[in-house]
Amino acid sequence: MSPSEIRASFVFYIGAGAVASAGIIALARSLPTIISSFSSSLKDLRDSRMGQAVSRLRTEDDLPISLTVGGSVALAIVLALLPQVGVNLLGAFLIVIFGFFFATVSSRVTGQIGSSANPISGMTIAALLGTCLIFVAIGWTGVDHRVQAISIAAVVAVATANAGNTSQDLKTGFLVGSTPRRQQIAILVGALGSAVVVGWTLTLLNRAYTYPVPETHSGFSAAALAPSASGRAPVEIRPETMSGFRIAGTDSVDRSTYQVVRVYVITEGVAAGKYLMDPATHELRYVLDPGIGGRIHDYHGKNIPRLDSPKATIMALITDGILTHKLPWALVLLGVFITIAIELMGVQALPVAVGVYLPISTSSAMFAGGVIRWLIERRAQTGQQSIAEVESGPGVLFSSGLIAGGAICGIVIAGVAGVLGSADALAEKAPLFHALGGLAQSSLVAYVLFAALGVLLYRIALRPQ
Repeated sequence: MSPSEIRASFVFYIGAGAVASAGIIALARSLPTIISSFSSSLKDLRDSRMGQAVSRLRTEDDLPISLTVGGSVALAIVLALLPQVGVNLLGAFLIVIFGFFFATVSSRVTGQIGSSANPISGMTIAALLGTCLIFVAIGWTGVDHRVQAISIAAVVAVATANAGNTSQDLKTGFLVGSTPRRQQIAILVGALGSAVVVGWTLTLLNRAYTYPVPETHSGFSAAALAPSASGRAPVEIRPETMSGFRIAGTDSVDRSTYQVVRVYVITEGVAAGKYLMDPATHELRYVLDPGIGGRIHDYHGKNIPRLDSPKATIMALITDGILTHKLPWALVLLGVFITIAIELMGVQALPVAVGVYLPISTSSAMFAGGVIRWLIERRAQTGQQSIAEVESGPGVLFSSGLIAGGAICGIVIAGVAGVLGSADALAEKAPLFHALGGLAQSSLVAYVLFAALGVLLYRIALRPQ
């Protein structure tokens, strides 16, 4: 087996079990804070309804609780009515219940111990597990119900993250004398605006890095499959067509016309995904592997760029595993026991679990950053720099700039690639690509640039403030 096959067959499930259990442990560790914060929130709400908290200072002027309740009800109704979300009335009710509970927890935890210790992953997994168990209890195990479970957990995750961010902003605003009402209005506007921008950006990135990859399945006929008992066919032939596309891993362009086929569950050995079917023979010719969370990373030795989405993949794994009862529990439990063993040794298991789960191409860069941080902290221990300077010095600012700059450049490149048709087409049009010749495809150039960037980060971090 190749390294990628070993990861897909074994390491992926071990890492998923480790991350899920580590998130739940982080949530359990926060239970005292959670119980205290939830009780305090209920007490504040009860006091306000009894008229004991009418007189407030300007710095305590919040938006009315009626707006919060009304907004929650309106959101639940909108989610239940939008067919694209795939949430029914029960799902909307679960969103309100889980969202209210975990938003309260996230807000209090962030206010007391900071946003970096906010266990959003654990709360999201807990909401997903609770939703899936409820669905299993009432017999909802179809494809539509899996989509609904993930949608519920996704909305709860966004609500939890926004609650923590709001708490952080309000705490900072209180220190400088801001009015909470005005801050909350600004946060609401920012959340609505960012939802549009983030959704558009993710769609752009996914389209820019989605490539048709040749993949045939002899004997498989999409037209012969009947709808399943849940009402949705395991395979759906879409009315849309596709032609004139660049094939991933090659320089050729296929201008034949194909129909788009959606495979929702593993059927006759064909993995779930989006495929292109020859309309004459009803045979699958290509898989439209998505740019975000795609499963194919190379084709005939040529790298295919992908944007990994580990948390979303874990959510899908948990949902499929519980609702279909088709999860390699031995590997998942191995990851759980690894997490427990690490916790018993007194080490925070979540960073280790994430390192196990992420591919080496991602975790190696994070490891390099950790080594640089370790070297800088060693200098701080010798007295040449204080720990406070390390925590808030130019190295942290430079690292933040690298993250933001890399994200912005990635969006710009994806936008240009979307106009040209693919990221490969963008590289071929760049003058530097032809000037470098064979070095343009060499990993040596990337290693040299990465090492130079690491040295630059180290030197900048050592500068006095």
